[in-house]
Amino acid sequence: MSSSPNISAATISDIIVADAHTYLNINMSNVSKLTPSNYLMWLRQVHSLLAGYGLVGHLDGTTAAPPTTITVDNVSADNPEYQIWLCQDRLIYSALLGAISISQQPIVTRANTAHEVWQTLASTYANPSRGHIRQLKTQLKHWTKGDKSIETYLQGLVTRFDQLAILGRPEELEDQIEKILEGLPEDYKPVIDQVEGRNTPPSITYLHERLINHESKLLAAASHYLPHAPTSANVAQHQSSNSHRSSNRNKAANTN
Repeated sequence: MSSSPNISAATISDIIVADAHTYLNINMSNVSKLTPSNYLMWLRQVHSLLAGYGLVGHLDGTTAAPPTTITVDNVSADNPEYQIWLCQDRLIYSALLGAISISQQPIVTRANTAHEVWQTLASTYANPSRGHIRQLKTQLKHWTKGDKSIETYLQGLVTRFDQLAILGRPEELEDQIEKILEGLPEDYKPVIDQVEGRNTPPSITYLHERLINHESKLLAAASHYLPHAPTSANVAQHQSSNSHRSSNRNKAANTN
């Protein structure tokens, strides 16, 4: 591999020239740090970025390492193609480590190449074990809105739906909608009734929009009563201050 394709897509700071060979230093500063709960989105971000640079083979293993040595005229020597591959792989490896949260980095301490990092993370977060699947389903069962915002509530559910899909156990859309509605409080009954009255389940995007709009109405209705509380408090404070001043004047008069 003499050079990497799609060099025009990189900025000047991304390009490293060493020994007449061109390498790409991948900038992952815009990639969200990998945590135990965002693997699917992280996977898509990193894969898309490396595919854009034409280097995704270092992740999936299709760009395999050349032999470390070559033999010419019965003499063994270091393979320059391997050194080229290794330099590029080291840059990708470093970029991957930088895109993993510090708490999760110990998972890949034994990985020596970008492909090994990729495989280790896949086996950790996309392992379809019964225990992992059961844990996610239990979390879905007990996840309710409570005092969470609609954004936080839906994000918690969708993240787990995505994780189940990675593990090969995707939830049907109708089941996803049912779980979302089940965790809502009584205040959201108008939206629940509207969705349950449909012949076909809506998309999660459609339901998200309806829930956000209803949340805004509830917050607006609640804030209508809030300005009165400070007024009452100010009146009480004013009366207390007047009473205190009156008491002080009486004490002064009695003393005189």
